Amino acid sequence: MPAKQVFPLSKLTQAIENVINSYCSRVVWVKAEIVKLNHYPHTGHCYPDLVEKKNGKIIAELRGNIWKSNFEQINQKFRNVLNEDLRDDMSVVVQASVTYHSVYGLALNIQDIDPEYTLGELAKQRAEAIKKLIAEDLFDANKQQLLPQLPKTIGIISVSSSKGYQDFINVIENNPWGYRFQYKLFPAILQGERAVGTITAQLKKIKQHKKLFDAVAIIRGGGGDIGLSCYDNYQLAKEIARFPLPVLTGIGHSTNETVSELVSYKSFITPTKIAEFLLQEFHNFSQPLKENIQKITAEANLLFERQETRLSNLSSSFGFLAGRSLDREKNKLSSFRQTMALEGKVVLKYEAANLKNIATSVELLSPKNILKRGFSITRKNGKIVTSSATVAPGDLVETEFFHGKASAEIKNTEST
Repeated sequence: MPAKQVFPLSKLTQAIENVINSYCSRVVWVKAEIVKLNHYPHTGHCYPDLVEKKNGKIIAELRGNIWKSNFEQINQKFRNVLNEDLRDDMSVVVQASVTYHSVYGLALNIQDIDPEYTLGELAKQRAEAIKKLIAEDLFDANKQQLLPQLPKTIGIISVSSSKGYQDFINVIENNPWGYRFQYKLFPAILQGERAVGTITAQLKKIKQHKKLFDAVAIIRGGGGDIGLSCYDNYQLAKEIARFPLPVLTGIGHSTNETVSELVSYKSFITPTKIAEFLLQEFHNFSQPLKENIQKITAEANLLFERQETRLSNLSSSFGFLAGRSLDREKNKLSSFRQTMALEGKVVLKYEAANLKNIATSVELLSPKNILKRGFSITRKNGKIVTSSATVAPGDLVETEFFHGKASAEIKNTEST
């Protein structure tokens, strides 16, 4: 029996390396998904984990190599085209050749990546997110939320070190009218893939205490547009769209609005613009009150001036004794003026508070709020049905809910 021929492992791997590097070294374009970039800043090299998925399952996987010089060029191209760095969870088309190393194994030696393909994939995901939100009747849902006439308690999703957050706080705290707001910061990551999870988590936390807040502001400032594709994420946009409070977005960029901004109650180019909007809401309420106070004061002063002129003329006619009596009357008039001014301010303050309560009651009794509490409105030929006697079998009616409408045919009626 012939002796077994035993090869050292290095001989076998060397043979594999020779075969692969000789016959599989042709440069090809490969479509894959980067699940993890594995960039090492101290060396500049990058070793991305590449996969292909089908129905959510990985059907192929291979490691890639991007050497420092290539990575810098590729990353700059992505910034120029996508306004983003190369990162995890990107669909890419890479130009590469297959290599095999005795120690490090099989890999794709990546020479270039086409950012235009990735741009198309991101645009496709954005379009799909918008389509799904419209189909689910959520695209305009947050815009239907009611913003209080004086939105003074704000939940802020940002990070304390963000320039945008600092600008927002500076504007609302140092406003020249002395308006006062209450706010609470809910820290979150504001860009990249991790932003989706942290922002969503903070929205859910605020939702648990929604009665304490009038609105939510998502604030991000500075840093350009890099990493903003997370705001096109369907799950994040859906959470914003169906949030039970108005969501104001100011993520600090000037390009096309992201899906999250499109579905929010109102979007702003910068966090400062959100602060100015809130101040304007206060101003819209307070300015008419101030103008009315000024008008009443002016009319009262004019009345007093006329009376003083009349009394002065009488004083000239009645002489010294009448003058002394007139002085007493002037003193009484002056005291009356002070009393009127003080009581007028009290009345105006009371009426302002009363107006605010009336406005709140009107908002609570609005049809939209009544529908929101589970009631519905049924109409026949556009007229509201309040009694079963006004409809008959075969009539077509339309019922309006808080979200949407439904049509039905009357089968039978019953009087109560």
